[in-house]
Amino acid sequence: MTATAHLHPAPVRPGFEAEQHALGLYFRALCGHGCELVPYADDADVWQHPDTMTTLRLPSRPPIRDGDPLTDADWYQVAVTHRALHRSLGTFDFDAGRAEPLFPRLRPPALDRPSPAPGLERFIGLFGRTALAVEIFAALEDLRVDAEALRRYGGLRARFLAVQRAAVRGRPEPARLPPRAAVAEALVRASLGQTEIEVPESLQGPTAAVVGTALRLTDPRATVESTAEATIRVYGVLAGLPNIGGGDGPVRTLSLVDGAAVDDPDVSLFRRDLRLEGDELLDVRFVPVRYRDVPGPRYVGQMASGMPLQEAILRMVPDPDPEGEDADEHGFIERSLNAERGDVDITAVERPEPPPAPLPHDHGPDLDGQHDAASGHLHASGRDEYVYPEWDAVAGRYLADWCLVRLKRPRSVRSDSIHRRTMARHGHLLPGLVAALEQIRPAGREFLRRMPDGDDLDLDAAIEAMIDLRAGRRPSDRVYTAVAEKRRDVAVAFAIDLSSSTAERVPPDPQRPKEVMRILDVQRDAVSLMGQALDRIGDTYGIYGFSGTGRDDVEVSVVKDLDERRSPAVMHRLEGVVPHHTTRMAPAIRFLTDRLEQFDAATRLLVVVSDGRPYDLDYGQQYGEEQILRYALADTGRALAEARARGVQPYMITVDPAGDDYLGEICDPREYHVIANPRDLPESLAQLYVVARSRG
Repeated sequence: MTATAHLHPAPVRPGFEAEQHALGLYFRALCGHGCELVPYADDADVWQHPDTMTTLRLPSRPPIRDGDPLTDADWYQVAVTHRALHRSLGTFDFDAGRAEPLFPRLRPPALDRPSPAPGLERFIGLFGRTALAVEIFAALEDLRVDAEALRRYGGLRARFLAVQRAAVRGRPEPARLPPRAAVAEALVRASLGQTEIEVPESLQGPTAAVVGTALRLTDPRATVESTAEATIRVYGVLAGLPNIGGGDGPVRTLSLVDGAAVDDPDVSLFRRDLRLEGDELLDVRFVPVRYRDVPGPRYVGQMASGMPLQEAILRMVPDPDPEGEDADEHGFIERSLNAERGDVDITAVERPEPPPAPLPHDHGPDLDGQHDAASGHLHASGRDEYVYPEWDAVAGRYLADWCLVRLKRPRSVRSDSIHRRTMARHGHLLPGLVAALEQIRPAGREFLRRMPDGDDLDLDAAIEAMIDLRAGRRPSDRVYTAVAEKRRDVAVAFAIDLSSSTAERVPPDPQRPKEVMRILDVQRDAVSLMGQALDRIGDTYGIYGFSGTGRDDVEVSVVKDLDERRSPAVMHRLEGVVPHHTTRMAPAIRFLTDRLEQFDAATRLLVVVSDGRPYDLDYGQQYGEEQILRYALADTGRALAEARARGVQPYMITVDPAGDDYLGEICDPREYHVIANPRDLPESLAQLYVVARSRG
């Protein structure tokens, strides 16, 4: 068919609803598949609105200005055309073994083997920086699709070019961005038809190479496999550029139509920077083009509607058998990125052992500015903000008002899947857990009999009442027993790590080999199981999550506060927590110590569940790389000591196999436990809580 006419006459700025039905029919006509079109608010975060295989998400009003030679119908038609062509041009039918005509092959032969995993997911899994690889692949595939749209639908050409020109307007200027982000922005602008760009002189070579590679995809013979080959080459250039500071030298105009493709990648650029958790979230983000799909979960094999890009990427982290066949496939790109200078066969380079300690993060431009501004003392400006000191072990003193903690409520997800999943997997543990806890003598309770109301029947009083009733006497109504709290027996705060590494998959369960579980999922199962047991015995408990993005942005997510009853809303919030950022423990420990101290309980426990060592973006980096990890440990250890001094007993639980190496430095051996298999966390937490409670 040809796309030469408007869908139908429309009034000025009619918005989404006026076009919805016609757009659905149009999409089906172009690609042969139906879809649901869903609007999102004009001011919503476009990152949170990726398409799925059955749903297209479009803004309720297009981002066009008065005076543009476009109507809403024009903009929507271009957007739907672009997205429909992804289907008809085979974006999601990637076949790693299929030949393509434009590039010498760099894809590893191991990708050709049959696998149940989607082809794109396996391909993206080759890259160390999965978020960067997804962004590059998406931009290159968008370029290929738009080039075909302009060839295939001549009647739509003028509108398509007008939408592209409008999309360039308001984008960040490459000359003002850090090097990697600048070249990435040049790539996106080239995909929108821009022919010249101003970049620092030092970046003209990388920019020309990236754009030259990308423009090969305008060839009518290009396929999605061509896009994959281009992705490897562009990734090699971008991953070799720093993402801090700006380009050096004067700014010059560069033609974007004269660049030469990267046919023989310079492997000296391909160094793999090993990073701590959270680094994927700090990598460069390509500013989205709103008529195109955000590179969402379906690019990495995740079809769930509405899943954020970063969570989808982190869910597909490969878990290869290092001794099996997949070992050759996984890390292929990384072997090439670790190659030494010279003429190297990148398919034959051995994968090196990682260093014993991670290197610091490669900061993204959006976060560097925040931490440059976070100097000196911080101040709480809202009711849910708290400022805490930090222990500087190098200087041997506290830094006053150094960390800002912000409380937040997780996004509520109306689902009871956590309760059902927890009971299905671990419900058999609940009776034994409750029985074990009930055997521990309550230190601050009094058992009262013959009460007018209470928790249970007083058997003796009930029998006497029945005798009186049958004898014709007025029976007493004091036939209940009750437990009176002279003082709260136990108050416990469970603090779960919400850093980005908790999105990593745990080893498969032999009983459920197809089930995908993350560290975060087993953490949620564990605290859900404990919550059900503690509700039965009456212990006061709270559930909190913690993460950090620098000292001025430490988040504590309140799933269930200590003085809050368990309710469906609590479970919905527990379902809504997601992995993000890094592991800054100490401020969260200090906040929860304050919170527990408010409760007049005989025993106050703080149980911290984590998957790795403390770390954050600016934790001790003023003293150099060699001090970063020790500085973070020292501050965390001092926060734990402060808790003990204030009558709060801390207990650390980690699923990090290396946990003994650092927890032993800051905890008594009786105050921490290392769990070898994350799937054992729910049962282990239950057993360890019984031990900790009895000691308290």
